[in-house]
Amino acid sequence: MARYKRRGRDGETNYWIGYTDLLSTGLLLLLLTIAVAALARANNEKPPFLPLTEEESFRFGTGSYQLTSQFKSALDSKLPWIQEQIKKYRIDIVEVVGHTDGQPSPGNSNLDLLLPKADSSPNLKGYQTGSNADLGLLRALAVSNHLKDQLAAQGIENVTIRPYSAGSLIATDGKYSPADTKDRAGRRRIELRFTREEKSAP
Repeated sequence: MARYKRRGRDGETNYWIGYTDLLSTGLLLLLLTIAVAALARANNEKPPFLPLTEEESFRFGTGSYQLTSQFKSALDSKLPWIQEQIKKYRIDIVEVVGHTDGQPSPGNSNLDLLLPKADSSPNLKGYQTGSNADLGLLRALAVSNHLKDQLAAQGIENVTIRPYSAGSLIATDGKYSPADTKDRAGRRRIELRFTREEKSAP
């Protein structure tokens, strides 16, 4: 009689062991499904972009592309957020887009002669702009150089920084809308756009 009861208890124990194995396997599968779904969502989720506006201390002097100490300080304060986006979305390209207002920027441009050497020195000097497109590009290039140095100081060197100019053609809502010739502070800005190469996506 005692042996029969013992066998019953052993059978009951084996039953519960099998049941807990089934539960742990189901839980593991559920966690894997959640992880795969989160990864797929991260792959398809569009990274945000960061506008750097004059209202937030990202101001250039009139006709200038030099970064002021105030501009650098304001940009450096954004670095933790920038690093977070790079990590979260596995960003390997940051596009820096310079936007201007429509005030004429007369002058004789020497960008064609000097831009091939722009990457050899972080300090941009001696450039002459002949248009708002030139000015937007030089401002984007100045921000790119500073951002590249700051990210490298944090050990982030596998991110390509690409400067572009939109001149005075794109409104703040992203629509193609050439600016008039007035002083429009809201149009003057730098935008940081985060993206990644297709080949880096799993």
